Amino acid sequence: MRIAKFAGLPAHPLLVHIPIVLLPLVAIGAVAMALSRRFRDRAGWIVLGLAIVAGLSTQLAIGSGKALQDSVDRSSALDRHIAIAESIRPLALLLFLVALGIMLLDRRARSAWPFHGRPAVAAKTSLMTGLAALTVVVAVVTCARLYQIGDSGAKATWQHTRLVSPRDR
Repeated sequence: MRIAKFAGLPAHPLLVHIPIVLLPLVAIGAVAMALSRRFRDRAGWIVLGLAIVAGLSTQLAIGSGKALQDSVDRSSALDRHIAIAESIRPLALLLFLVALGIMLLDRRARSAWPFHGRPAVAAKTSLMTGLAALTVVVAVVTCARLYQIGDSGAKATWQHTRLVSPRDR
């Protein structure tokens, strides 16, 4: 979905801040879910809900960026930003999937919703440990890539802007 303007302003700078805030929160929440059953019980579904909102907002940010790219001057910094920006999409999905896997594996082991009425199946410690390790890796990679994308976008936006006039130096 390409949204070019929001309230008369370019939508991309406004929309990108939603995944910039939510994806690291989801990453921290997913790692906490992987490491703590208590956290999974208290906030697991909230983290998964935030992951869905983060994924949808990522789509909006990418679409608004595509709408904006035709109206700004091209530069090597902008080309780099465009080249790496879409790589966040599969990472956001993967972050959601590992968090969902942890939640479902735990719920299945305890025969809790959505597995009511089914006998509890002992979760293999090695499976849960492996999924927890994968969650940490995905969380770190997602946050690192998000930083790279934001940094390249900031450089593309501000690289030729003088924030201080020559006489103020």
